[in-house]
Amino acid sequence: MPPFPIDRYLLPETPVEVPDGFTEVRQNLTAGLPHRVELGDGVHAVLILPTGLARQWLATDPLAVVSTSADDLTPRPAPPAAAPPPALVGRVPLRLVVRHGTRILGSVPLAAGLRRVCPDAGAPTTTTAPPIAVEVLVLTWLLHAGTVRGSGDYGSSIAVAWRRADRAVDQFGPPPINEFVWRRRPPAQRVESELGPARLRYRYLLDKKLRRVLR
Repeated sequence: MPPFPIDRYLLPETPVEVPDGFTEVRQNLTAGLPHRVELGDGVHAVLILPTGLARQWLATDPLAVVSTSADDLTPRPAPPAAAPPPALVGRVPLRLVVRHGTRILGSVPLAAGLRRVCPDAGAPTTTTAPPIAVEVLVLTWLLHAGTVRGSGDYGSSIAVAWRRADRAVDQFGPPPINEFVWRRRPPAQRVESELGPARLRYRYLLDKKLRRVLR
């Protein structure tokens, strides 16, 4: 059965699993930030933390945890109804800037389990070079304040996985079932739901011979 669309909004698996076809890259952050992560095929990612607050980091304990993927992988209880909204600066804006040579393909915020294709299919292009696209999966990371300040081994690390996303596949699934055919099936043999403000429709036939998804 195809994955239900709401899966993308749930907590990722602990730990995040690397799908087939992805290459895992793990590095210790010993050179400070920004840090360059070599992926392959001339593609690399640069880990950056835009804060503009140098004095704050100089006064912080070098072993203090600035950001960690464990925060994304730990379930949290629902806040009380009268709880104040979270602070806008409660999470540092760590990002991976994905580049092919000197060309910027895209930017990926650090969130455990996040998968993003760079460049986005709808992004405009300003170059005539042959296009290259990669998909990046954020696995885990741990960033200490000393790494933000400069070079040194403070126990910081990052793990990502990636794959080329501009190559054709050799496996093809059945085409979506026609909406009118789906509606003619008995109600007991069909499932339908809508998700989000965009009203993404998920339709599924329980008949194995006519099992299709219509989005």
